[in-house]
Amino acid sequence: MELEHREKETSRAAAQLRVQLAQMTAASQLLEQCAWDQKGKSYLAAMNQGICRMLRIVGRMELCGRLDQEISPEPLDLAALTRDLGERMEGLLDRAGVKLTVDCPERLLTWADGALVRQLLLELVANGAAAGKTVRLTLKQDRNDAVFTVEDDGPGLPPQRAAALFGGGGEAELPDWRQDGIGVAVSRRIVALHGGRLFPVCEPGRGLRVLASFPLNQKGGENLRCATAFDAGGFDEAMVGLSHLLPAGVFAPGEFE
Repeated sequence: MELEHREKETSRAAAQLRVQLAQMTAASQLLEQCAWDQKGKSYLAAMNQGICRMLRIVGRMELCGRLDQEISPEPLDLAALTRDLGERMEGLLDRAGVKLTVDCPERLLTWADGALVRQLLLELVANGAAAGKTVRLTLKQDRNDAVFTVEDDGPGLPPQRAAALFGGGGEAELPDWRQDGIGVAVSRRIVALHGGRLFPVCEPGRGLRVLASFPLNQKGGENLRCATAFDAGGFDEAMVGLSHLLPAGVFAPGEFE
């Protein structure tokens, strides 16, 4: 009962925050019409950056509350999704001094929740970009599984820290948006909802490699349970998902059109 009450309060707070953020976004769009000089554009960039970062927090609040719901999966080309999102993340991360490369097949068809798969990739790539300056995202088919791999050149994780973040086998618990390591918790839950698993391969000082593997072609099966991801509030979802890493200049008027 306490958990249910807490989830309702979180949902109510997130909804109220989203209304205020929508008003701030509208005001920012109106201010663009009179932001002629560099100082005005820099102020607007800072405002848009703050809006995107708040949208990211609100989205995580909402997402964590929805990851116990079930909806029907849809036919999805994982390769096309990965290329599209990868291209957008690549351009944005370049502005933050991070090199992202994407490697995927021509097509890889399955049934899955596209919004959640995009959120999974945003979380994993953002974690890699926060750790290092080079990130590699790959997608491949391994027998009857789709396997996403995200590698970075950061310092890696000590075994105890990796075990604490990624946990053991079985279905991941519902994530709490207030806890440390929320990106990994959300990723574990998304993969678990698709009947797969998420696990790290790491050596301290030699970067981190995270593999997300889930079965292909499980139309309508119990292993394909999923929930809707959060709304980006009018901004590009990649901008919102990576907003904590991007410099303010990315959010200046004209930069994100």
